[in-house]
Amino acid sequence: MKKSSVRLLLTAAALLLIAGTLFGFAQSWIYAGLIWSGAFGCLVAALNFRDAENDDEPHED
Repeated sequence: MKKSSVRLLLTAAALLLIAGTLFGFAQSWIYAGLIWSGAFGCLVAALNFRDAENDDEPHED
């Protein structure tokens, strides 16, 4: 389950980076910046999911 979540978040980040690049070419820099910040958020979430898989500490789940 966690691997598919990480894969989906990385795919979303890649697609957001492509969309931000398209807005950059259109010189809509505000939209490009917002989309790139969303891509950065997806990348951070993917890294957190991937690192949570290796945690040895017990959680209260």
